[in-house]
Amino acid sequence: MTAARIALSVFVLGLLAGCAGSRHVTLPDGDQVLVVSCDSGSETIGDCYNKATGLCHGPYEVLDRSEGAQVNYSAAPYKSAGGAMPKRDIMIQCSG
Repeated sequence: MTAARIALSVFVLGLLAGCAGSRHVTLPDGDQVLVVSCDSGSETIGDCYNKATGLCHGPYEVLDRSEGAQVNYSAAPYKSAGGAMPKRDIMIQCSG
């Protein structure tokens, strides 16, 4: 994977930081990828991999992975509701 593609992957994952579930993304070179998010406190990165297998109906390639935390904001702008929420994403491309 080229450095530009890795940088783009990190950028796309950052844009999708608040989304749960999965989302189709088209990269600049036309490749179709999926970003799978597992952000609830009870989900693990393994749950993302299981979701990916179901979405692709089999094999897939992991292009990027992100695991960390994000601040839980309240309805008031720029005001934290306290605590951090888990943030787990994988960018995949289905095989076949």
